[in-house]
Amino acid sequence: MRWNSSMKVMGLMLIVLSMLVSACSSKPEPKPEAKKGTAAAVEAKDFTVLVSGDPVGLDPQNTTDTISSLINYQIYDRLVTFNEKMEIVPQLAKSWTVSEDGKTWTFELNSGISFTDGTPFNAEAVKTSFERVANKDKNLSQYTLVGSFINNITTDGETKVVFHLKAPQGAFLGNLAASSSGIISPKSIKENEQKIGKEPVGTGPFKLKQWTTGNSVVLEANPQYWAGKPKVKSVIFRNVPESAAQVIMLETGEADLIGSLPLPELKRLKSEGKIVVNSFKANRIAYVGFNTTKEPFNQIKVRQALNYAIDKDTMVNKLYDGLVNTATSAISETTIGYSNVGSYPFDMAKAKQMLQEAGIVPGNVSPLRLIFAANVTQDLPAAEFVQNSLQQLGFKVVLQKLELGTYLQTLKDPSKYDLFMRGALATTGDADPLFRDALLSTSATNYARYNNPKVDKLILAGQEQVKPADRIKTYADVLKRVKDDAPWIFLHNDMAHAGYTKNVEGITFLPTYIYDLRNVVKK
Repeated sequence: MRWNSSMKVMGLMLIVLSMLVSACSSKPEPKPEAKKGTAAAVEAKDFTVLVSGDPVGLDPQNTTDTISSLINYQIYDRLVTFNEKMEIVPQLAKSWTVSEDGKTWTFELNSGISFTDGTPFNAEAVKTSFERVANKDKNLSQYTLVGSFINNITTDGETKVVFHLKAPQGAFLGNLAASSSGIISPKSIKENEQKIGKEPVGTGPFKLKQWTTGNSVVLEANPQYWAGKPKVKSVIFRNVPESAAQVIMLETGEADLIGSLPLPELKRLKSEGKIVVNSFKANRIAYVGFNTTKEPFNQIKVRQALNYAIDKDTMVNKLYDGLVNTATSAISETTIGYSNVGSYPFDMAKAKQMLQEAGIVPGNVSPLRLIFAANVTQDLPAAEFVQNSLQQLGFKVVLQKLELGTYLQTLKDPSKYDLFMRGALATTGDADPLFRDALLSTSATNYARYNNPKVDKLILAGQEQVKPADRIKTYADVLKRVKDDAPWIFLHNDMAHAGYTKNVEGITFLPTYIYDLRNVVKK
């Protein structure tokens, strides 16, 4: 069956169901480069993006934060990628087939491509890159996304690579399109592996020029980029923590793009029309997670009570001006695997009654530490709203705003927090990696320390199912049980609000808070 790059990801799953051969389009023709001395060559400009923190690292296989993923997306290419509709389309691979048992995936690669260190891109390079993340002993953070499913990888010549999986995986192709599946230069893996996070080498349109911690990451255009030299000279990711300062810089022309505009400024910016405001649904729900290993949150009834104590309608309509809507599931409405399992209605009287039944007197509980990543500015109103709501219930709650790196480090130590503000983001558009990342009891990033053996069993069963109807049924069961167990306070489906100057075009925005700058133009 011929692969059509405009098929939805769900369509892909149907293809996997039938286990028919899929093939895709050919390699994009390289875009002609401007001749020396032409206007296009003279006008190539620097492009400045404002972010609210430093990346954790530029090793795609060993980072999980959004800022790192965003920058890595510009440095590394993947076998396949997403377009703006989260449809899977070819990139370094021009075609692929899947075996009848769903366990063998064969990719035909584009040729004539090199990494920015001059190393040729070929089947062996793909093999080396994925064998690294599949090596459990290396303890890479993205091992569970793809690496854990790989049995072995073989090659056939320069342009054919074959993934042999341990079992069928319904979300496999989408996982290959994620930023974390960027192909790393085999030379850097063999000779400079410990420094990949600081000295990244990919085949992408940009390469690292300079990284000044606390200030900026500067990427310069890759003049030899196989799909055509970028139309900007460089991309500068400037670390500007204060959202008000970001807006001023955008309005004065000091910056070209903000990926997440502050909510209080949206109405003004839209009405004035001086910059472009692009709002769209994100594959993310905002939630406050419980540290279920600590009292009183080791009791399901207490966690349920706190869910009843949050007036989500007021939060959505007053704090977010109705731009978001109440979450009815632990995953977003736009994520494959979503089912509406309902939300906890606001009922403060019931919340107090349930706490009494659980033997909890809020005033006698030690002050609760609610930690928050300071760079995720869109979540601050929700974090403060939850803090205030729990204080009305009688708890003492301290909101701690932490720099991203400190926040992520703190989450690794359950003795240092009681509650945490976070988002359930489906980076591949599919529930599978999100479930395994945030809810599986054995996951290192299950920061709620949630443990339900039945949910574990369902998640692991769902990852091997390829029939869409089977996966929806399994995941509906997961979502219902998670709602009842309440390891989180489920808040709202998120919206992304990007802002950029009117002389900019060609940005591809994804509902994962990633944007592709390969074709960006600054006039």
